[in-house]
Amino acid sequence: MQIDHALILCAGMGSRMGEIGKKLPKALWPVFYKELLELQINYCHDLGIKRIFINTHFLSAEIEQYVSRDLRFEDITILHEDPLLDSGGAIHNMASRGDVNYSGNLLLVNADQFLFFDKKYFDEAISSLENSRAALFGITVEKSAKYNETVIVDDQLKEIRKPDGTHDYVTYSGLGMLKLDGLTPIAGISRFFETVADYKRERVQFIVPSKFEYWDFGTAPIYFESIKNIFLNLKDNKSGWLMDFLNKHGAFNGDENNFFSQELNSISLDRSSAFERNSIVGHGIIQEV
Repeated sequence: MQIDHALILCAGMGSRMGEIGKKLPKALWPVFYKELLELQINYCHDLGIKRIFINTHFLSAEIEQYVSRDLRFEDITILHEDPLLDSGGAIHNMASRGDVNYSGNLLLVNADQFLFFDKKYFDEAISSLENSRAALFGITVEKSAKYNETVIVDDQLKEIRKPDGTHDYVTYSGLGMLKLDGLTPIAGISRFFETVADYKRERVQFIVPSKFEYWDFGTAPIYFESIKNIFLNLKDNKSGWLMDFLNKHGAFNGDENNFFSQELNSISLDRSSAFERNSIVGHGIIQEV
C-alpha cells in the first residue's frame, strides 16, 4: 500500500498570530529561510507523495500566489473554501473531486505543526489501513497539558474526553492517514471525528511512537519560542529530526543571526510578549516513553 494524496490544512483565520496574522497567512510565516508551507510540502515529498492539496480561506490569494510562482509546486492543487468547511468538510471537499473520487489513501497534515518519528511507524500506519478507516498518530503529553485526551484500547480510538489532570496522557497530534475508499460522502461543513474518522462506527487505529519530536508554530508566542529553540540548537550544533530536516531542505544559509535581527523584526510587532509561553505545552519537545 502507499499514500496517494496529502491535504495540508491552511484554511485557518490566523487569529492566534496577533496583528501580523491579519496580514500574513500562518502557512507563509518563515522558519528561517523557508516558509512553513514549503517545509510541509517537503515533508510530504519526503514520504513519496506526489499529489498534494492545500485548502485555503483567509488570505487565500496570498497562498495561491505563493504556490503559483514556483514551478516545483505545479502539481499542487488549491481548494478555496467559502465558507469554511471544518476539517471533516475539507477532506470530503477534496475527496469528492472527480480526479480523486473517494479513492486512495490520504495523509492529513496541519500547516503549523511538525511531527517526526522513525519511519517504521509510517509503515505501520499504511499497513493498518487495510482494515481501518484511519491511522492517526498520537503523542504523549504531560498531565497539565490542555489538549483533549484520547482513550486507546487495543490500539484503537474509543473515546475523546477532557483530561482530569491526574496523569500524563495521549492526544491526537493532527497528523494522520485516511482510507478514502468506501468513505460515505458528506457535503458541506462537518467535523473530522464525525464524518471521517468516526471511531464510534468504524475502526480508527491509533499509533503512538515511543520516541518523537513534535514542533508547534500555531500561535505567535509558540512560533517565536520554537524559532528561538531552533536557533539555540543551531548555535550549539545540536542534531535531531527537525534540525536534519531543515538542513536538508535549505532552511539555513549561515546568516541566522541576521534572520533574528532583521527578518523576525519585520514580522513581529511585539517580540517581548511573543515569547511568553502562556502555559502552552507540547511544542519543540523531544520525548521518549
